[in-house]
Amino acid sequence: MIEQATARRLEGDWRGACAVAGVDVEFDLTAVKRDHGARVATDVEGELRHLVPDLLRWHLPRRPGDGLLRTGLRLPLALFPDAHAIVVRPPDRLDRPQRIALRFERLDSTATGRRDDSLLYARDRWDSRRTRQLLTRCGGTTRLPFFTATGERLDTPGDGPEGLVERAVLLDEAGRHAQAWEAAGFTLEVLLFDEGWSRDRIDPAAFDPGRDDEARRVVVEQSLAWLRPVHAALAHAAGRVAEHVADLRRAVPVERRPVHVPGFNAEGGPTGRTRRADPPPRPEPMPVDVDTRSGLVRIDVRGRCIVLDRLDTGHPRARLVAGVPYGHVDDDRRRAEVAEFGLPLDRVPRLPHVLARRPDELTALFHGVVRPDQLHPLVHEALFPSGTTPAPPAPRTLRDTVRVYCNNAVHEVLLRDGAVRLDHPPAEVRRERMIKAFGGQVQGCVAAHDGWRDPAVRMPGQMRGLRRELLTLVLHGDGAAVAAALDGGLDPHVRDEHGRTLLHLLPWMSGVDLLPRLLAAGLDVDARDLNAETPLHPAVDYGTPDLVRGLLAAGADPQARSERPYSRVAVWTGRRDLEFLRQLNR
Repeated sequence: MIEQATARRLEGDWRGACAVAGVDVEFDLTAVKRDHGARVATDVEGELRHLVPDLLRWHLPRRPGDGLLRTGLRLPLALFPDAHAIVVRPPDRLDRPQRIALRFERLDSTATGRRDDSLLYARDRWDSRRTRQLLTRCGGTTRLPFFTATGERLDTPGDGPEGLVERAVLLDEAGRHAQAWEAAGFTLEVLLFDEGWSRDRIDPAAFDPGRDDEARRVVVEQSLAWLRPVHAALAHAAGRVAEHVADLRRAVPVERRPVHVPGFNAEGGPTGRTRRADPPPRPEPMPVDVDTRSGLVRIDVRGRCIVLDRLDTGHPRARLVAGVPYGHVDDDRRRAEVAEFGLPLDRVPRLPHVLARRPDELTALFHGVVRPDQLHPLVHEALFPSGTTPAPPAPRTLRDTVRVYCNNAVHEVLLRDGAVRLDHPPAEVRRERMIKAFGGQVQGCVAAHDGWRDPAVRMPGQMRGLRRELLTLVLHGDGAAVAAALDGGLDPHVRDEHGRTLLHLLPWMSGVDLLPRLLAAGLDVDARDLNAETPLHPAVDYGTPDLVRGLLAAGADPQARSERPYSRVAVWTGRRDLEFLRQLNR
């Protein structure tokens, strides 16, 4: 997918790159031009031309364990006038195809989903013009800390600016967080115990008249423990925050007049006069009332606040103060803030954690969780500028032999030539199925054979694992890997725990047209899952128009009615790209 998307992007075909990467552009540039002007439409298209959809997919938040995209998020990519933005929306449910939607919408507080602005700050995660900024965010200039420019691991801290980063990171990893700030060149001033500041969530022993230095040291270390920054990159991060505030000020919402609706009075009753309709939803608040000229930035972290200044000098400073419980700032606290910083802290620009914390790539490489050759090609190019771009990984292959415990022995079940083959004579298989006919359950090899096509039969653990591996490829949209598994002889008549066949799951897969192949293998185009849905139901819900047309041409029943979660005809839909189904609904 990365190779195909890159080829189309380099040819200037950003729409084709998005299609290959499973990114659906759900807005029309013509409509943007009509509603917002030619300048905004040009700027939107410019952002899309530099979008790297496969890199965006690589960086989106995922669930631990199964790796599926996190649901219920809204991630703005770029801001435009009147609080509009290009917004990324992952699937809203886990059982939906892992496709990503791009929308041009207003950042209203009434919109569904939790807003995550990390991609506005870290544009190196999706913008081809900014990918090399990742090396700067990791604290490197000519190489990545702890690695050479070609990707070999370094055993000891080196010289230059990367050496300072390496020493600070090692101190952080050893739990000596205050020393890490000092090793990075910062003057660390602790104001947690001074008069006039909040004492919320601070050990009372630290305020004893005897001044227990150990208690204070522990409080300071605990306050700094979670952040784990790349100290050398904080100056660059502060500059990015200033750019973001400028973008926000250009995107301030436009005040709109209430719309008049004829036929209603001001109270909403019917009359010949007009009624003032409710104003449009207000956009989400934007932090524009901050002072970017003060030279200060703050990092809010777990009941504490770290205020940075003098970042553009050779002697930066970090001041650690207590946070404000529930944001309730009293007069004494405000006076203390003004006396110390020259302005209240709520007017100091906030440095988001995505810029303040150590980048995930550096942490994963440092701990050996991933190897350099497992990185996205653009990420590898940014972090190892003198290295060789890694070759794409070999296609994942599934097992074709499963060992099953059967009749006090271990037998091999083979998945060859599109079938599940057993090492049992037909008489033994018939005898086992007779047990099922009398109300029992099949076991061993017969359970492996029957359960592959029938979700009501519990298969042995190894066989369930193979099915899980196959369905993982399906859910992540790897159509090429599924096609390779079929080439290897895998039985295509598999059903998942919901009774869905591979025909039902075609909307989840991309890159390869498997419909003709599955039909040729004998899969029923009107097969029912446990909800009585046919493959046409999910195709109309999530599939492409070509898939819907292909199923109809293969004889799928357009009037097939499901039972759960509610009864509906397969071709009932409100999708505008499936207008041809209206003729079938009449």
